[in-house]
Amino acid sequence: MRWLFPFAAFFLVSCGNDAVLRVRQFHLQDTNPSQGHPFIRAEMNKRLHGAVTLEDRNLRRGNYYHVRWRGLSGDKLVKILFEYRQARTGEKINQKLITAEAAKNGDQEVVVSGRAYLTNGHVQSWRMSLFEGENLVASKQSYLWE
Repeated sequence: MRWLFPFAAFFLVSCGNDAVLRVRQFHLQDTNPSQGHPFIRAEMNKRLHGAVTLEDRNLRRGNYYHVRWRGLSGDKLVKILFEYRQARTGEKINQKLITAEAAKNGDQEVVVSGRAYLTNGHVQSWRMSLFEGENLVASKQSYLWE
């Protein structure tokens, strides 16, 4: 029985997620949150909050990325470079650069919606790069990114 506690402690510690960069994505296609799983309905309601008219709701359609970082030094400005390709733009790579205050931990949202989404289609592949100052700290990408 004495070996059970160290084994259990090792197992629980090894299950932790020590990733510096985490990206959670959501694709809002439908603007009617009355159907589907409760978690998905909640996410849809969050994204559609404040959209009164049908046009407002249509402009909220798009790709939403929640970016979270942990374990930086907190001394330098944080930059997130989001590179992506959309369905109707072929190989063209679009970019969004988001700057945040210097912080050890933080989170930010990157959104491709509105006219850009309605005109160019959904995001098909992407890469998210996290910089602290000018130094690349971590990068995540979709399966289709080359």
